[in-house]
Order: sequence, then structure tokens, then C-alpha cells
Amino acid sequence: MTKTILTIAGSDTLGGGGLQADLKTFEQYRLFGLTAITCIAIVENEEFIIQDLSPELLDQQLQTIQSGVDLDGIKIGLIHHPDSIPVIKQFLQKQNVPIVLDPVLAFKETTEVYQKRYRDLLMQELFPLATIVTPNLKEAELLSDLVITDETSMQQAAKIIQQQGNTTVVIKGGQRLAGKTALDLYYDGHQFKQFSKPKLTAKTINGAGCSFASAIASNLVLGQSPVEAIHRSKKFVYQAIQHGVVLKNGDGNVWFKEDKK
Repeated sequence: MTKTILTIAGSDTLGGGGLQADLKTFEQYRLFGLTAITCIAIVENEEFIIQDLSPELLDQQLQTIQSGVDLDGIKIGLIHHPDSIPVIKQFLQKQNVPIVLDPVLAFKETTEVYQKRYRDLLMQELFPLATIVTPNLKEAELLSDLVITDETSMQQAAKIIQQQGNTTVVIKGGQRLAGKTALDLYYDGHQFKQFSKPKLTAKTINGAGCSFASAIASNLVLGQSPVEAIHRSKKFVYQAIQHGVVLKNGDGNVWFKEDKK
């Protein structure tokens, strides 16, 4: 029987990240993907503009899914509207499936006060319901109030996020740490594990974070352990960057050359 997985996320009109990347990833793992759209991102004068869907409309989408489908997994991406967080919490409390939360935080158009309220709501309301949260390095800094410059400070941030959010954490190091290695760090409250690969010079990295989180969710749905799910997902995204697509405007999106199953 085909397994189902839901993404609660924003729409990336250019198809690099967001729910588009999630659905593409689910398809690679032969999972049937569903969506609950939180917002829509467009580009205007070379800047991203995010238009929110109302929390009421999000709730209607989630109620439609709940009444029509038995889910096997959930991935959460950009929510953006703070008032949508309680709506998602109420929905998640009725589920008993793997949940991967990618806590997108770096909104250029929002104030520091908005960011803090959004961050605190995420950590207090949604993190404890997640199987794994997957902040990138910048998001990990915002969540932990630390500056991350090396593996030691990365571990310190992971401990803070894990303790405050009461969940397992994977910090995506990506290209930001110095050195030739792209390092991701796992911490479940008991042990650290490193996942590393040589850094790529390819510009086709848009959607890498979304795809990594949705690949982890997919692997969990297919019965992999958290550590094995992360290992397989890092390999998957690495190949997606290598085979990425460059758009007319010069942006580069990840792309998946072949099926995973």
C-alpha cells in the first residue's frame, strides 16, 4: 500500500525550495505527497516577497487532509504567520507519525520583534511535537543565541536547542563553516553524530535545506532510524546539488536525477 506524507510549507514559485521541493523529494521515495500551503513566495525587483495565507484557510486545508487521508509522516517548512503555529499544533497533536520540522527563520522583511515571537512560538509549541528539527547554521544561531564558528560552538548550540525544544536536532552546516567539509551535526540529548561530505562549488543549492528535511521525513516513513535517515538524506541532497538546474535569472535549484527506489 502506498504511504502518504504531508508537507505544511510555503510555495516557492521558482520551484527550488518550499512545498515544490518537498513534493519532488517525496516522489523520489515513492511516497504520495499532500500539501497544506502556508504562504506564497514571489520575486519582485530581485527581492523575495512573502504573501501569507490566513490561519483560517490553513486550518481548512488541514481539516480536509485529516478527514480524507491517514498520514504516515509530516514535514513542516516555512510557516511565516505566527498565528498559524497554534493551528498546526492542534493538528499535530492528533497525529502519531514521524514529524520533521525545518524551522525557517531568516526573513529579511520582518522586524527583530517579529522574529523573536515567531522563534519562541516555534520552540515552545511545535518543537516538542517534532521527531527531528533541522535548522541551518544561521537558524541555529537565532534559536540558541550563540555565534557558531566551529564544531564546538555547533555542539553547544545543538545542546541548547535540544534542551529548550525537547526534541532531536540536526544542524545543517552547509557552506557556512570554514574548511573544505560540509558538516551536519546530530544531537538527540544523549549522543552527537557527524555527517560530512566535501563541499561542492556548484551554485545549484536552492532547495537543498528543504529537500534534506523532506528526505529525512521520507526515510523515517520508510522505517529508517533517525541516524540512518539523516545519512541517506545527506547523500541524496549531495547528488541533487551535483545534478542541479540553473535558471534564466542565474539562480540554481537542486534536481534529482534518478529515483531512490
